[in-house]
Amino acid sequence: MAVPFPVVDRPDAPTVLVASLDVTDERVQRTVAEQLCIDWQREPWPADVVSLNCFLSTDGANVLAYIQCTSERPSADLPGLRTLGAEPIAYRVYRSLTTPEETRVPGCLVTALFTVDGPERQRRFVDSLIAALPEDDGHPGAISAHFHLSLDGGWMLNYTEWTSQEAHGEAAASGAHDDLHDLFANTPGVQPLGGKRYHLHRSLTAPVG
Repeated sequence: MAVPFPVVDRPDAPTVLVASLDVTDERVQRTVAEQLCIDWQREPWPADVVSLNCFLSTDGANVLAYIQCTSERPSADLPGLRTLGAEPIAYRVYRSLTTPEETRVPGCLVTALFTVDGPERQRRFVDSLIAALPEDDGHPGAISAHFHLSLDGGWMLNYTEWTSQEAHGEAAASGAHDDLHDLFANTPGVQPLGGKRYHLHRSLTAPVG
């Protein structure tokens, strides 16, 4: 059974911490992911965290932690993140593209990361991206998109949910993303750093009571 993806736009989690680690192969990737979850469960659950979601890139080269927090300024010193050895970036979801009646289940996360030169540029860049999207429903495998702006004004993360890795591959191969790639490359103050496809490995939620 597939692990349910987190609800990205939940109102009780305004801030998200994202950390990732590049690894050499799938064996190391899985070992790091399992150790992350073990470390997290060994220590008391942080009071301002509602979920930890551990994603594995489909190329076997990266582990990503997506941590939803209730605090506006959450602590980056969380127990499991020491396993990754990476400083997390704190984000807020700026805009989301979703359909209220959506019933499809996400099977693949696709990320795109950008450096941006300040909060105003962050917002303008996302607004331009959304304005450039096709007016129709796009590829049938695309479920939702959530545009995250870092609190320090230096990053933008696009978090998109797809039905499957294959569906995203088909959309990319068809040229459906070409206009957006031109926008990425030609927007002053914005530098694309690439993206990855992920499967959700494990999702841990805050204990009840």
